[in-house]
Amino acid sequence: MTATVALLMLLLPSATAVAAPAPTPAPPACQTFTRNDATPPPLVRAWFAHSSDERVRLCPQFAAAAGEDIAPLYFGEGPVAQHGKVCSYPSHVLTRMGRGSGERLQRQEGTEALEMALAGAECPVPHAGRHDYVQTYDVSVAAFASIMRLWSQTSAALAAGVPTAVDATGTDVRKRLEAALAPGHSAGAVVNRLVRIPGSVLRHRYALFIKVPERAADAGPLYVIYVDKALRGPYWISAFAETN
Repeated sequence: MTATVALLMLLLPSATAVAAPAPTPAPPACQTFTRNDATPPPLVRAWFAHSSDERVRLCPQFAAAAGEDIAPLYFGEGPVAQHGKVCSYPSHVLTRMGRGSGERLQRQEGTEALEMALAGAECPVPHAGRHDYVQTYDVSVAAFASIMRLWSQTSAALAAGVPTAVDATGTDVRKRLEAALAPGHSAGAVVNRLVRIPGSVLRHRYALFIKVPERAADAGPLYVIYVDKALRGPYWISAFAETN
């Protein structure tokens, strides 16, 4: 099993609802450093000196059970490019290696993702306070655009209480998602991940991970929408699920 496939297996839930754990304190906000920053942390400055990344994102972590800070996470990010109606940039995990004066950041193999967003007049600026970009794994530009259009139509129907026009499993989860998107509860939802599930070349399957705004700061479950596509068929929703 390759590192990428192993990562996808960890990301994907079963198509059944699971109980939500108790909320945990949110860690401090991430910081984004660019090559133009005057005083980036020493590890970040050293990484810029020998890599082609344009940004490094530093995300502090907090162990709620122990009540203490733990080692932060680092992510290296490449330049933004536009392909038709989709903007994208590569992102990968950076691992802290060594100790003392020899400590450095090293790219962790098998963690490469492509952050994608639908393009407007110009590409959105990464981490500009919005949720424009979606973390994707093994998803083409055409598939991303089609699935995001499908989700836009589906979320509008769910918010309006209109039954989905697909024969999808996970009715109870769909009803909870409808309630979360209903007027007076949440104005929309954040799509934070889109993954192609390894399988047949004749039938592609994807998992779209959704978090409603009212849960965006806690560790509650993500809604998951499974999207299928036969070789020459349309994209359609096959199941609703939840995962932690």
